Amino acid sequence: MAVLVRSARSERELKWARIWFRDLARFHQRVPRGSWKFTADHVIAFLRSHLRKGTPAWKRLRIVQGLISYRWMVQEAAAGDLLPIRAKLREIAAKEQLAGAGVDSIEDVVGRIDPQEPDILRDYRRTLRRLGKSHETERAYVRKLKAFMSALGLRCRNDFRKVGAADVEAHLTDLAVDGNVAPSTQNQAFYALLFLFENVLKRDMGRIQAIRASKGKQIPTVMSCNEVEQVFAQLKGVPLVIAKLLYGCGMRISEALRLRIKDIDFDNQLIEIHQAKGGKSRLVPLPLELIEPLRRLAKSRRVLHEQDLADGVASVWLPYSLAKKYPSAAREFRWQFLFASDRLSKDPRTHALHRHHLHRDTFPSHLRRAVEAAGITKHVSAHTFRHSFATHLLQQGANIRTIQELLGHSDVTTTMIYTHVVYREDVRVVSPLDRLVCSQQQSESGSVDQVKPELSPCVVELDRTCVPDSVCAPAPVCETERAIEPELTFESEPVGSECDPEFASEDGTVCENGMGSANAFIRGGQEPARGDRSATSSGSRGWWTGLAGAMVKLNFAQPGSPRGDCAAETDRDPSRCAMASSGLAAILKGTRLRKGSRRSSSQPTQPTPLLRRAS
Repeated sequence: MAVLVRSARSERELKWARIWFRDLARFHQRVPRGSWKFTADHVIAFLRSHLRKGTPAWKRLRIVQGLISYRWMVQEAAAGDLLPIRAKLREIAAKEQLAGAGVDSIEDVVGRIDPQEPDILRDYRRTLRRLGKSHETERAYVRKLKAFMSALGLRCRNDFRKVGAADVEAHLTDLAVDGNVAPSTQNQAFYALLFLFENVLKRDMGRIQAIRASKGKQIPTVMSCNEVEQVFAQLKGVPLVIAKLLYGCGMRISEALRLRIKDIDFDNQLIEIHQAKGGKSRLVPLPLELIEPLRRLAKSRRVLHEQDLADGVASVWLPYSLAKKYPSAAREFRWQFLFASDRLSKDPRTHALHRHHLHRDTFPSHLRRAVEAAGITKHVSAHTFRHSFATHLLQQGANIRTIQELLGHSDVTTTMIYTHVVYREDVRVVSPLDRLVCSQQQSESGSVDQVKPELSPCVVELDRTCVPDSVCAPAPVCETERAIEPELTFESEPVGSECDPEFASEDGTVCENGMGSANAFIRGGQEPARGDRSATSSGSRGWWTGLAGAMVKLNFAQPGSPRGDCAAETDRDPSRCAMASSGLAAILKGTRLRKGSRRSSSQPTQPTPLLRRAS
């Protein structure tokens, strides 16, 4: 059993509840402690002081709601004496809203409602529209309320007098147990019933104990850049422009369809997104690839609008009361939808005819056919372009806060989901299966694994001859290597022909033994003699470890070794010979390489060595 509460708003409600309680206590000259049991008379006196200051009714309603929440969350006491105050303030706030909008009746605000519906549904719709809920929210909430009424056999508003928290709890539990619904479906039913009790029935539903529908971690589907190009290749016309907007700007499909002519700023290369999720607005950059297609689309849209003006049917839906504030705005070109429908549509609320945007099911049908034609087996929807937009930006090194602003997320934790699916270049893992296949291939070819010296933690060795390129990533580079990659050369004369003074001890033992062992190992393929380590310093020991590693690599490729001639073997990559030789030359000439000058810009870049020395 888990408590089904408004988790997304609980912290914010508790914050404001503490603020209003502190102000109430200071007004009555009390210490703001949770032990103080304030009454309805204290609240009424506090509200009257705000009324004298000119505080609007909606804000006074927030004060009462905060004090009720403080009773529930902090004092854990009933708030029945404050509920009538909240109900009265709701009526006053509704009247003030209607008076401020300059309308004559409630029908002018909420539109026409079917008189054949039950009275509870009519009141429910009026309240939803009066509070500015979207049409999609209204449809979803009404559907959940109808399911609740059908399950309990409720027909009118009077039947809800006996309905309480136990009935709501049983209904939500049945949805999770018998209906096996998704967590979002159960939460939507809870919020629909919560809205009914608080705003229509004007009653407190209380805390609901219900079995929650389990919700696992969901990872979004992301297309690769190649898959995005394949889908684009199967689209054309307006659906192609919409798909590029979704991927290039990270829009939702509803945001793209609601774009108006005035929202496209070609000069500043910006797109304004209004009435997004949560009623928020934001700016996104306009991709250069879409400037000309959008210009052509706007030009064709002007032709259609001029035809509507000539026919006397030019009209577009406007949010809130803009149609009353700007009576001629519905016929102006800048307010028209960019992706307009080819026929007039009837507003489901006011039943007025408008040139609305494309239906939300039009683009998904084109996208479904394009995905099938491209041969992509992933579940690709319009929202997949938004996921791909965020993921590809993360792969390119964009800041997570920047992506949050572009996507319009209120909390960065919502954006952090894309960090779980991004394939970072600095994190590569070779599957044990690939290593197993690699070992089998080496065994079948008859090669004998050499004993490799212990490497530094910053050294990663991958045999590119048997591990696929998709898992063979460049090894991480030590901090001391990032500055300058020295020029690597290999002398044609014998390796031990000269000795660098920096590697020689006072009696010349290290240099002589090291060079002689190198020649012996190259010619005979035997393990080089270690020499007298008592005469070596700590620096020469590190040099000796690097020399041994280079010897191992060179033994697989150097002509004259027991492994055979590198150039004569077709199963070996000749570039490995050059890299092994260069690695050995780097060890033998370490003094000049560490002190050496920066490589000339005219010389080509050498491939990254397979063995990297630690700092």
